Amino acid sequence: MSIHKECVDALRAKYRALTGNKLVAGHAHEIVAAYFGYGTAAALRAEAKYPLTLLEEAEVLMPALAVMDQRIAELQGIPGDLPTVDELAAQISEFLFEAGHFSGKIWSNRNIGEEVSTYAYENPLTILDELSGEMATTNAYFDGFYIDEAEVSSNDEGLTVTLTGTAEGEQDQERAFSGDKINFTTSVTFDLVAGRVAYREPEFDTGGSVDDSYFDDDAA
Repeated sequence: MSIHKECVDALRAKYRALTGNKLVAGHAHEIVAAYFGYGTAAALRAEAKYPLTLLEEAEVLMPALAVMDQRIAELQGIPGDLPTVDELAAQISEFLFEAGHFSGKIWSNRNIGEEVSTYAYENPLTILDELSGEMATTNAYFDGFYIDEAEVSSNDEGLTVTLTGTAEGEQDQERAFSGDKINFTTSVTFDLVAGRVAYREPEFDTGGSVDDSYFDDDAA
């Protein structure tokens, strides 16, 4: 049995347990396909490059909540007591874990940029380690940063989130001042593994330069 069909059966069983009613198989197929990022169940079945059989190789899964929103709104005859999209996605995610199809991280957030920013804040060395060369040219100690913007772009092979921000350090008073702020840009790349929502561990690529605006301040 395919992972798609297993998810459909699990979703229908959960709906019956919660409501005592029956979720039409066709609706369940479309909802599950949307979870994996496809506009229709037929599109999911036609997937050849990133089949769901590779799901266990993925490290990050981002349920396509916006696609689910749109697809459910399009379907005719959807029951009025259907759980919310977030609840449906949680049910499918829970089944994937329980069935052993996926064991990585679930990022269930409509704002991918926000989710990636949170990940970076929780794992600061993913950015700070690549700024060590610039840090060495200053007289400051750095242990954190601020992300000002997160821009998301996608293609057929995955997605990229571009973070821009600043790392601000604490000045070493025993050394001549040579900057305490670094402006940086980080490209976070997610390579697709399965479906349109399951990716390998993100790769961080950061570049930056010391903010030299203090030279202008001195001149003024």
